[in-house]
Amino acid sequence: MKFFKLGLRIWIAVTSVGTFMTGWIMIAHSPKPAQPSSSSSVSAAPLPTLAPLAPLNFSNNSAGQSQSFSIQPAPAQAPVQNLFSQPSFRTSGS
Repeated sequence: MKFFKLGLRIWIAVTSVGTFMTGWIMIAHSPKPAQPSSSSSVSAAPLPTLAPLAPLNFSNNSAGQSQSFSIQPAPAQAPVQNLFSQPSFRTSGS
């Protein structure tokens, strides 16, 4: 049995390294993607643009004033029932 386990481990190691190297070689020899050429007959469409954002206005704060923020408490949530705290069905075996 010990000989079988050793042989199986060696077989798994050899085949995994072999398949990894085969995949690496296949990817290395695959055709490369086409490079864009400058004399392309297809004209590129202009990309759509977004409207600019409105500027932030901080001019209302003077140097002597500080802006205060009020923290609102989070709304109360219903308690979540834990599915694992319920008793589970158990069999007596066999």
